Amino acid sequence: MPKPKSKLAIKLNLLKPQSNPEKLPVKLLRWLLSSGRYIFIVVEGLVLVAFVTRFKLDADLASKKEAIEEQIPFIESLRPYEILIRDTQLKLSTIDSIKRNSLNWSLILKRIADQAPLGIKIISINIERNVGNATIHINGQAELSSDLSNFTAGLKGDSTFGNVNLASVGLEQEIIKFTIDASANLTGSGGKSS
Repeated sequence: MPKPKSKLAIKLNLLKPQSNPEKLPVKLLRWLLSSGRYIFIVVEGLVLVAFVTRFKLDADLASKKEAIEEQIPFIESLRPYEILIRDTQLKLSTIDSIKRNSLNWSLILKRIADQAPLGIKIISINIERNVGNATIHINGQAELSSDLSNFTAGLKGDSTFGNVNLASVGLEQEIIKFTIDASANLTGSGGKSS
């Protein structure tokens, strides 16, 4: 019988490692010695840079603090001026609010004077401030009744005044004594608008 031909056969298992598998501590040590040392060097470099920067920033902070402390006496010397300026600002704001909320007295008196004929003599003007308007009481004398009627008509025709009424009329020694009541709106043309 003939001898069977021998077949060359290599059995190769690619999934099985050829040598013993490395254990985890060995792999970690190998990685630390190869790549890890560069990471450690970079981290140590960053720590040194932070350490040096800290000293520089502390020096800068100390110099800024000294500069601020040098300015303290100058700033404290300006305290009376600051108090004076704040006091002045308070007074100006108070004056401004009073002006905005008050009646324009000069305009009302000018309008009354503009409407008064030459024969009218105004004895007294009483102005009472109410909420939103002012009540005006005018006491005066007239020589002629036409002067009184012109004065009353002029006040009624003026847009500053409203509710113009002849409250009382009397005749004493050929002189007409009268009282006129009127109102002026604070927000209208009689009020000061800002």
